[in-house]
Amino acid sequence: MIQEQPVVRILAGVTGRSLALMVGMTSGAMDAMTARRAELGHSGMPAAQLQPIVLGVSGGAIGAAAVAMRMTRDETRQFAVDHSQEHVLGQRNFRALLSRRTLYPDARVRDLAHALVGDRTFADFALTAEVREKQPSGVTSSLIIPVYSAKHGTLLLPRDLPKLGLSDLPVADAIVAATRIPGALPAAAGLDEIFDGGCQYRVPHEIFSPHPALILDLYGPQPYDSRGGLIFPLLHPSLPMIPRRPRPFRHRPLHESTIFANQPYGAALKEPAHRSGELFDRGYEIAATWIQSRTVDQLLAIVDPHVLGLTKEAPFSSDSTHSNA
Repeated sequence: MIQEQPVVRILAGVTGRSLALMVGMTSGAMDAMTARRAELGHSGMPAAQLQPIVLGVSGGAIGAAAVAMRMTRDETRQFAVDHSQEHVLGQRNFRALLSRRTLYPDARVRDLAHALVGDRTFADFALTAEVREKQPSGVTSSLIIPVYSAKHGTLLLPRDLPKLGLSDLPVADAIVAATRIPGALPAAAGLDEIFDGGCQYRVPHEIFSPHPALILDLYGPQPYDSRGGLIFPLLHPSLPMIPRRPRPFRHRPLHESTIFANQPYGAALKEPAHRSGELFDRGYEIAATWIQSRTVDQLLAIVDPHVLGLTKEAPFSSDSTHSNA
């Protein structure tokens, strides 16, 4: 009997300057889910390796790429330590903000991205046909990176690469584009009109619907709306005003499928009070503890039954509630 490839779907949210925290959360979530699967057993059959499918919004794309490449905890932590936000961002330059609409003109985001993914393109993350046919329409890659285009709106890479006239793209360039906070960071080469993937949708969870998925969020459930898009035209002339960017955590099932780091909203724009290694460890512990504390029924809100070694396909209800979420 051939085992079905067990898939874990994760949405890694925005990070701002708390990159190491979200990288730790993605690593901790994947490790803890692997551990829970091993604890629950598989009817005496060898356990197939988990297949991550990870969507990373803005800086969450970096943690997503690390998980998609199956980096270990030690490898991912060392990466976070070696690429602290101070080293990556460089000095603020208000003159450059006025003349080039870039507060951090010397940011080394591509250096960071290349150190992580090397010369890999999206083709290197393509799912097998067997896995792909059981995913939502358009999910063809283990790594999904949203970006924002004033012309097209939110694009999901690699699915929407043809809209940019591309058939493939170096993932390092996609990460630069996806983390281009308007007014703060420079554009990716050849992608001058492409911006941060969180410009329009902060938590684009619909991509995985109707399948269960785990959401990682830097903040808490509130606020339920983000109004930062009101000033986009002031930050770059090609950007429209986006009055509302909903955060969907009023919806109870989404709330219960989310690990919140409970940072104060907006804290990600401030300089972190802790070193990168400490932030990574904190994020890792937050995610790992949350997953280890879930019951099997609660885990079924974030993974398919066969991931847990269940022999019968238990129905997943979007209206299910959990006692201690």
